Amino acid sequence: MIRVAQILGKMNGGGAEQVVMNYYRAIDREQVQFDFYLFKGSKYVPVEEIKAMGGRLFVLPTLKHPVKYLKTLRRLLSENGYRIMHCHLSTLSYLPLLAGKKAGVPVRILHNHSTSGGAREWLRNIAKFLFKPLARKHATELFACSEYASHWIYGSRATDTLAESSHPYAGRRRVRIMPNAIDTQKYRFSESSRKELRRELHIPESSFVIGHIGRFCPQKNQGFLLDIFREVLRQDKNAVLVMTGDGPDRELIEARAIAYGVASRVVFTGQRGDAEKLYSAFDCFVLPSNYEGLPVVGVEAQCSGLPCLFSNKVTPEVKLLGTSQLLPLGNPRDWACAVMCCRGLRDREAPDILVRKGYDIHNAAAQLAEFYLNTGKI
Repeated sequence: MIRVAQILGKMNGGGAEQVVMNYYRAIDREQVQFDFYLFKGSKYVPVEEIKAMGGRLFVLPTLKHPVKYLKTLRRLLSENGYRIMHCHLSTLSYLPLLAGKKAGVPVRILHNHSTSGGAREWLRNIAKFLFKPLARKHATELFACSEYASHWIYGSRATDTLAESSHPYAGRRRVRIMPNAIDTQKYRFSESSRKELRRELHIPESSFVIGHIGRFCPQKNQGFLLDIFREVLRQDKNAVLVMTGDGPDRELIEARAIAYGVASRVVFTGQRGDAEKLYSAFDCFVLPSNYEGLPVVGVEAQCSGLPCLFSNKVTPEVKLLGTSQLLPLGNPRDWACAVMCCRGLRDREAPDILVRKGYDIHNAAAQLAEFYLNTGKI
């Protein structure tokens, strides 16, 4: 049995930690075990579940204290004798990868889940740009959630086929695309869940429900989503917008809903652990992000058969169903028209389609376990 150090940031219900947990639940834990390294201040940590499955948790200082973080992580990696560490901090992985290198961890995976963009995050974008080469330098293996995310951090030639030894880039590290796979049966549409959630949220069964799940932050662009919904209400005054999640922008978005006069038609659920039921209650899913890698909520929503609208800042690989669209972040009226066209488009065959496209977690977890076991022997 091999134990892998999973290096995360704060576990606050974001996509990267959901991906890691999905794989952990499905992987053969008699062969591969995970240890979770988290920032201090994490709010949504499934402690009991991780411990019950044999995992361990280690709390680290945040990167606001880089020297302390580096020393603490290096010591823990060395003491536990890991052969593999898997880092999920995008370009900020440069620091844990350096710690792993100094601790003698032979297999150091850099896994990119995102890209960059958004005017309100200019400082973060600059930092990401500056840290790209450092992160790549200290990694021995390169992972990404999509081709788009791969090209952003590793360059457009990073996933070229290098079969010929005479190729000028032969011997270079290849990028492994690791899908944001899910339990396709869990997210299958359920009529009973639809009725249950609508009763709980006091939404009439006849209402047209637009759904959104995401952290309230500039990346997810919920302000533009409210602009879209205001236009939708001009066409259907009984439409409802359900927004699930938490984050620093939540109060701002709630205040904007009041200012727009649409607060009575918007349901803020907060953070929840039953997304599969929410998708069944929705009629359309909207994610107008300023940037993304490959959002796991987009995969989950489509597995439930929902027609989905994504911004064209999201990787095109997110479009798994014919009913999904990628739209430019322009006029909210155009988005509202697209939303209204989503009525009655739920695809009941969606789970089977996602399995064929490689997004079933059981198959994907078996492939990841094989990778860990093979590289861990080197």
